[in-house]
Amino acid sequence: MRRALSLLFAGTAIALFACSGDDGGASVSPEGACDDYASAICERIEACAPFYLKLGLSTRDQCMARFKINCPSVFTATGTSATPTRLAQCATDARSLSCDDVFGRNTPASCRFEPGELADGAACGTDAQCKNKLCRLPASNTCGACSTPGTAGAACERNEDCDAGLGCAQKKCVAFGKAGAKCDAATPCIATYSCVGGVCAIPLEAGATCTPSLNFSENPCNFLKGLFCHTKNNVCATVDLVAPGSPCGFINDTIVGCSAGDCKTDALGKGTCVAKAADGATCETETSGNGERLPKCQDPARCVSGVCKITDPAACK
Repeated sequence: MRRALSLLFAGTAIALFACSGDDGGASVSPEGACDDYASAICERIEACAPFYLKLGLSTRDQCMARFKINCPSVFTATGTSATPTRLAQCATDARSLSCDDVFGRNTPASCRFEPGELADGAACGTDAQCKNKLCRLPASNTCGACSTPGTAGAACERNEDCDAGLGCAQKKCVAFGKAGAKCDAATPCIATYSCVGGVCAIPLEAGATCTPSLNFSENPCNFLKGLFCHTKNNVCATVDLVAPGSPCGFINDTIVGCSAGDCKTDALGKGTCVAKAADGATCETETSGNGERLPKCQDPARCVSGVCKITDPAACK
């Protein structure tokens, strides 16, 4: 159950926009553009997936602080095409996106990447540096290599490795399903829909009658709002969120998750909420194990060699 829950959280990319292009003669400060960018991201997360905001970042203010932390570096990175004016326009346009567009990676024209100066294989920290508009970032590093976005069926590690409108499922680029489309782990629905009985369906709201499933990926309730199908009452109920240090998991027929943290289980299967690791602190890597209950990093930090680090595009050379 906990593994299924964590995969759902990880399956939705929340770094939605990165913009580039000509300033057109206008003057926008890097700091002002980055503020607009962070505000637009966090506004759409709060509107479309309020439960995800509480899980990962707790509040909108914390969300904004995190998503503008490395933004100014994008404008000074080697070969970048990014400009503050274009980023500010992207932020303005992004505020009118529907939730389907947000999770389906259908962004406005102002948010689509312009080519950078770097060829495939060159070191990079942001897509705006690359001629083919993709900086492929490995999970274990803060810098990556310029590449080309994948078409349907191409290999990927994250949604951003794929063409616009596609997502990464089981390490392959796939199209998201909408209402009535067939779905499974390899062909997921857009996050605004539920996969029920192998078909994408509009999720049920709080209090609606539902049929529980042993496969949590087939939750019929609106998980973006923190709802699950209660196994005892057969109605869509709210996931409880608790602070770090509190018990978590499946407790008394209710799912108990962690606010701004992760549920770590011991050898006996008992879960405890662990706060996200601060930048520069020890963190969980793909090879962490042996009973370690190490915290994960706060977005957008990455766990590199066991330490939370922030990508600095200007330092990737």
